[in-house]
Amino acid sequence: MKKIFLALLLAVGFTTAHAQLTANVGLTSDYRFRGVSQSNNGAAVQGGVDYAHSSGLYLGNWNSSVSTALYPNSSGAQSDLYAGWKKDVYKGLTVDVGSYNYFYLGKDNSTDSRFNTQELYAGLGYGPLSVKYSQSLSSYFGINNSVGTTYMQADVKQSLGLVSSSLKDLSFVAHYGQTKVANNSDFSYNDMNVGATYALAKGWDVGVRYYTNTSTSNALGLGRSNLYKDAVVGSITKTFN
Repeated sequence: MKKIFLALLLAVGFTTAHAQLTANVGLTSDYRFRGVSQSNNGAAVQGGVDYAHSSGLYLGNWNSSVSTALYPNSSGAQSDLYAGWKKDVYKGLTVDVGSYNYFYLGKDNSTDSRFNTQELYAGLGYGPLSVKYSQSLSSYFGINNSVGTTYMQADVKQSLGLVSSSLKDLSFVAHYGQTKVANNSDFSYNDMNVGATYALAKGWDVGVRYYTNTSTSNALGLGRSNLYKDAVVGSITKTFN
């Protein structure tokens, strides 16, 4: 993945004149990934950095604390690398394709390769609506014989400024996702969340979402329903431009 990042940097020339570099740091009351708590229903610290070029190429890194109960033999840290291309191709219709790679740091600063997961994705966006399809190139978060697992998602983020100009910083958000674990259909499940975000001054954002699981199956074979039970999750994020 480092070679891919270096190649992208060379391709875009890493020039600041035609690019934007941003960073973010945040705190959430429960780190939920595709509906499943990654922090054992506890708080998590998160942050990352993104580089976007005017050509549409982008790359970035995002990190979060995770539960060692869920990821044994790890140091309790997840570090993701991603790269892709995103562009408005026709009158507000946006195409987004790329690769997302999840790594779990080991106690000896190596990675716990059992859980490392690589995905390719393709998505479309138009106005407040976006859809994305992801497929794993590796086993899916430690599940045996799960190469080719897919995740379909649809997301909405709509500013309430349409209702009143005084609400322009308040947005309604909703998400629906479907995980289909390859060769392990009993582990497949659906997830959904709905909520709101509010943009404060100086790059601060706060949000609250209600998470639910629309399936009664054993999500990802975890055998711990408390990890994907219904929950209200709050978060605060600071973005640096």
